[in-house]
Amino acid sequence: MSDLFVKGDHWLEPILPSPDFPADVRETAETLPFLAGKLTGQVAPETARRLGSIMRLTNSYYSNLIEGQYTEPAEMGQRLKRREAKELGMLAITHIQAQEVLERWLGMYADQITWADMFEVPVVQTVHERLFAGAKEEELKVAEGRYMVPGQMRDAAQQNVSVGHHDAPAWESVTPMLNRLKEVYGRTTGLTPRLLAALAYHHRLAYVHPFEDGNGRLIRMMTHLQLAKLGLASPLWSISRGLAREQDRYYALLKAADQPRRGALDGRGQLTQAGLIDFVRFMLGVCLDQIQYTTDALAFPKLRSRLGSVVHYEPRFSQAGIKPEPAARVLHLLISQGEVARIDIKAYFGLHERMATDQLKKLIMLGVIDSPTPKSRTVYPAFPVWFAQLVFPDLHRRFN
Repeated sequence: MSDLFVKGDHWLEPILPSPDFPADVRETAETLPFLAGKLTGQVAPETARRLGSIMRLTNSYYSNLIEGQYTEPAEMGQRLKRREAKELGMLAITHIQAQEVLERWLGMYADQITWADMFEVPVVQTVHERLFAGAKEEELKVAEGRYMVPGQMRDAAQQNVSVGHHDAPAWESVTPMLNRLKEVYGRTTGLTPRLLAALAYHHRLAYVHPFEDGNGRLIRMMTHLQLAKLGLASPLWSISRGLAREQDRYYALLKAADQPRRGALDGRGQLTQAGLIDFVRFMLGVCLDQIQYTTDALAFPKLRSRLGSVVHYEPRFSQAGIKPEPAARVLHLLISQGEVARIDIKAYFGLHERMATDQLKKLIMLGVIDSPTPKSRTVYPAFPVWFAQLVFPDLHRRFN
């Protein structure tokens, strides 16, 4: 297989294990919705909505980092704040904007979009086009004098591709293979089977390699959107962060699942069934790890203690003249509640009216509290990148 660009959608088999995934994989998959729901219930809706912005940035940061592109998160945050998408971080910012638009599309048309629609060829093309629509020319270069066209699949470009040790299927097979994946994964019913289908699709889509470039970012976004369709990918955790933490293993298991069937006990398809099962088991572990990461970071006793340390030791607070103990108390209340009346927040400082007003103003100026207008009756938690990195330990780091 290493010397051939294989043709025919039978080279994708098994698309799902026969007769089913092992019991340990199914049991793990059954626990994930419970833990995801527990996390969602732990966080106030307005806090979750505002954390969604920082997690989109996190998803972009790590998905691009996996591809070898490092972009400073603080710089990304500043460009987004200024609505800039040029020079440094342009592709990373496009990724953030694409995720936001695609999530909005899922939300607006939730009743019309079926599970099978999540595997449609036009959807795959649209996601790829969105991810690279604002990319610079050099970011689209695939060979000397040749550039990737966002959303254009390899069959339209009539291009065969080899990536590392993987010879992607022949370009003529791209659309038939994607249609075959939709046929199998799109007809699954029930939350657990669909979750397992989405994670298996992550590998099989990577195997097809439908575009000349940008497939890694594409498949991670497709998985995020499919998990979102299932109600599992809340704005509170990032699967790409988990994959970046385990990047070597991620790549190794992707490669292992590319291999031919290992013998009579390894399924009945052209590819290894055991390799696909191992990959799905790994992906489930990544999802659980990241859900647990956010659950732990936002556990209220730990959060209160961490905020106390952040306000006490972070120079930005002391330089702004902010009193640590009342400020930590107020920030904890605001993150816990999601929104609080201005008059109640000032009372919660436990200071005289003038002092409380002054402290609130300083926290707003620092960017950790949001007041839509100078005299807004309600204030909200805010998460500039530097503050989010202190609230969430190791939120943005280079794991390798």
